[in-house]
Amino acid sequence: MKAKPTITLVPDHHRNSEVIFLKFSYDPELIRNVRQLPGTCWSATRKCWYQPKSIFNLQKTISLLEPVAFLDYKSLLTELDGAAENVNPGLKNSPIEKKTFPQSHLHQSVTIQKVKVRIDKERKKIYVDHGYCPVLFRTFGRLNEGLWIKKHQNWLFEGNNEVYQKIVGIIEKQGFPWERIIVKRSPQPLSTTQTNSDNHLNADGRKKTLNQEKNAPVLPQKHKQVLKEYNSTLTLKRLSPVTCSTYRYYFTKFLSENASRDVENLSYREIYSYIKEKKKTLSETTLRQTIAAIKFYYERTLGRDKMFFYFAEKKPVRKSLLFLPFDEIKQLLANIKTPGERLLLFLIYHANLKISDICALPADALPLFKTRYRLPGNSEDAFEYLKSLIDECRTEYTPKNNLLEYRNKPHTEDTLKIKLYRILQRYRLKDIYEKQYRQILTNAEYSEKTRMMYLSTFMRFLAHFNYKHPSFISDEEIKEYMIMHRDKSASHQDNLVNTFKFFFEKVHNQTLSDKYVLRPRRGFHLPDYFSREEISAMLKTTSNIKHKLIIAIAYTAGLRRKEVQNLKLADVDLKNNRLFIRDSKGKKDRYTLFSRHLHDLFTNYLKEYHPKIYVFESTKPGIKYSTTSMAQVLKNMAKAAGIQRKVHLHMLRHSFATHLLEDGRDIRYVQELLGHRSIKTTERYTHIISDALSTVTSPFDRLVSETGFLNNENRPPP
Repeated sequence: MKAKPTITLVPDHHRNSEVIFLKFSYDPELIRNVRQLPGTCWSATRKCWYQPKSIFNLQKTISLLEPVAFLDYKSLLTELDGAAENVNPGLKNSPIEKKTFPQSHLHQSVTIQKVKVRIDKERKKIYVDHGYCPVLFRTFGRLNEGLWIKKHQNWLFEGNNEVYQKIVGIIEKQGFPWERIIVKRSPQPLSTTQTNSDNHLNADGRKKTLNQEKNAPVLPQKHKQVLKEYNSTLTLKRLSPVTCSTYRYYFTKFLSENASRDVENLSYREIYSYIKEKKKTLSETTLRQTIAAIKFYYERTLGRDKMFFYFAEKKPVRKSLLFLPFDEIKQLLANIKTPGERLLLFLIYHANLKISDICALPADALPLFKTRYRLPGNSEDAFEYLKSLIDECRTEYTPKNNLLEYRNKPHTEDTLKIKLYRILQRYRLKDIYEKQYRQILTNAEYSEKTRMMYLSTFMRFLAHFNYKHPSFISDEEIKEYMIMHRDKSASHQDNLVNTFKFFFEKVHNQTLSDKYVLRPRRGFHLPDYFSREEISAMLKTTSNIKHKLIIAIAYTAGLRRKEVQNLKLADVDLKNNRLFIRDSKGKKDRYTLFSRHLHDLFTNYLKEYHPKIYVFESTKPGIKYSTTSMAQVLKNMAKAAGIQRKVHLHMLRHSFATHLLEDGRDIRYVQELLGHRSIKTTERYTHIISDALSTVTSPFDRLVSETGFLNNENRPPP
């Protein structure tokens, strides 16, 4: 005899409404009975049936489902929270209440879980864990201050005592018992095991992991000093608390495992060997965290060059066939002379057949395009066009065995590829080149700016060779092309090398020799900057508030031109005299300075121009002011101030950094204000500060003072 299935009734929220879920294993007979309940629906996301709570009636549910299944009501009755007046009308006077759970027993059996309010005074955060309680969940959800952390199943509130009093007031108003827990933090990354239970809690009030509860490793004195510098750099970089804790933990392990070595002077090869050994035992996530913690010390704290530890296999570039719609391919083929060439291009770029499949097509291949090689979209027009191409080829070439033949022999993959490359070259099919390369670059892991640079550079390269296919371009021709660009900047030549290596080696599988493709030798050029007197003179040349504010803000905050353009009104904090720079170069956010002396100028500018979103907008509200106009503003002001040399907006950023260092500011703070990832980038400004030039005298000065070289006295030779 078949055993009855069990249906569990679970109250929950679904699609912003209260529902009763009916959870049971698949049973066709049971599903037919469930469908008879009023308002029942199937939830594809929850994979079960549910009924709106507003029309739910327990008596009717029992009468329909009890003959074929056992009903589990415990979750449904617990949701009452012991309040008889809150019982759904369908539950009152029900058989289950009278027989199994009488009213007196209901009040005794249902217990209300204590709400835990954990307070992190150090970070000014409050964590509320109320377990399963729809009433509190809905109430906290209406507050603007709270954030539900799904991973930890608790609420997170940020704020002071006012927020705390509001939370406690809500809990007490609903009549729930609660307890207050102070989250205590240990100053060490790996604290010793403490007896107080609060010291075993993380920021979210949950238990620490076993690794974090282990005793801290004993470090030698020199490594303690290294860890102290590491912690100060972490604080300076303003990383998130979780990131700081993770970095500190794995770097401490690194120090403990290299206690006998001079960590500060380890070479890249030694660090690489250490990480390579750790790779054998660590998981992928732990290995990444270890690498990040070690890189942070050597790159950010010590200011070394970037280190790369790439252990994963290099992903090949994904090459997919280019598809052209029928209207587009038909228009392109109108300029192709021979039917064989038209047919080949149609089969590759519209039918999307592989070269190997085209080589194997029989002479009577037309029926295959109704079955095996069905055309995209099943377009009758495309099929008729293909039929006319095949008929034309058979009439002109009279193939024996294969649709496409060369001297009565079937094409090989190599000969057919060469034929295709010759067609692309002969008709200079620029659009196919460009669309194919754009499609490949889209699948590559590069930024949009890099993709556009690679594409435009390589298309100019192909245009120079009259759109000859890259397979036919020799190494000598590539070398000659690079020689033509020798007078360009080192960055331009470097981009050429990167572009050639990507397209020739990764796309066309051709090896480029370093003998022909040489990277340029980069020179060391000091950044040009304005003196304080020059900036003051430029600002005095105009009465236009907008133009004056553009130059002043770029200088006072050390901004790039894109950062000036993207600056929003909401990013200006006059109270704290700072600007928030969002999503800047390298997708990084940062804070920088805003002079208090610009408050009046900024206020007058807002009154006169009324910008809507961005600080600097064009004549149309909400549209950014162009960087070209900003550059022209600077050039006009420099010319009016009598500055003869060539100027650009980035000189204001150079001036900001140079003047801060001349004033004796810590270079690490300057690095943070500029948003430099490496301190090496900031150090170049130390070469141009004028303090050293004013304190160091030339040896020629001493020569004059000791010998009287410039006087007219006739002295005897020494």
